[in-house]
Amino acid sequence: MLTGPVPNGARSVSWPWYHHEIGSELTEEAREVLEKYAKVPSGQVESHIYRIRDKAWGIFPWPCVGEFWFLSFGLSKHPLYTSVVLPRLKSGATLLDLGSCLGQDLRKCAYDGAPASNLYASDLFTEYEDLSYDFWQDRDRFPKGHYMAEDILAENHLFSAGNLMMTLGPGQTDIISITMFLHLFDYANQLKVATRILRLLSHKPGSLILGSQAGVAEAKEQPLKPPFDKTKEGGKRTVFRHSPSSFTNLWQDAGVAAGVPLKVSAVFQAPEKGLPSVQVDSGVSGLSDLLPTKKKQVHLAELDNRRLYFSIIRS
Repeated sequence: MLTGPVPNGARSVSWPWYHHEIGSELTEEAREVLEKYAKVPSGQVESHIYRIRDKAWGIFPWPCVGEFWFLSFGLSKHPLYTSVVLPRLKSGATLLDLGSCLGQDLRKCAYDGAPASNLYASDLFTEYEDLSYDFWQDRDRFPKGHYMAEDILAENHLFSAGNLMMTLGPGQTDIISITMFLHLFDYANQLKVATRILRLLSHKPGSLILGSQAGVAEAKEQPLKPPFDKTKEGGKRTVFRHSPSSFTNLWQDAGVAAGVPLKVSAVFQAPEKGLPSVQVDSGVSGLSDLLPTKKKQVHLAELDNRRLYFSIIRS
């Protein structure tokens, strides 16, 4: 995880991942949510995005911020979003979005009819809460205190007494979204994070962890490139990139460590966008037939840095 001071030069707007133009990242869907949910006037949408993006860049220059990924609503792209997540939320289930950034996935849930009172967010930086309210202009609609700053890698006694455990409680959260989150860590820390997520997950069978992240054909520990390549102690910083099988193994190991029985599914997205080709087992009887069934054969050479979709179900 990128902790400690921001690396020298990281906030430069000369990095290739700092996009000076929104371009195709401003989709019709993103514009619709900003205009209809956030009530941003049509002619001010782009300037509003640039202003908030640059404030977020000032908090921490994540490449995903520079590239406007907060406009993509990653959770809503998951095959289980419409068939499982939204119906459960509308029936009273709670959802925690880890690595929430500007809270975009939660606002999409709210726009799609989920009660905001059931939605919770967490990220490393406290500044994201106010900035998310500025972006979505919903201080009157999205509950205060539902965005919790938390270091998921904190010492155990600090995590146990931290915002997530104190606000949500152990074994209480029905759905946990970790979209584009776990791949920020090396393998050892991914296992630590996974076991902590399981501490938060509801004890009820069928409770769900889901999301997507960067994946590769052959799992590996991958060194980061400058300016994020060094730890604050000067060592090499790596992140672990998963294949479907290694991701499954990670969560099976986490389940054993936490004493939680799990059903894990992880598959690659097909290369072409928009194809209904992702197969993810819902883990819930009677719902698997609602998921996409078409599959496109994908060659191993095409799989590096593909999107990995996954679901982890408490048995």
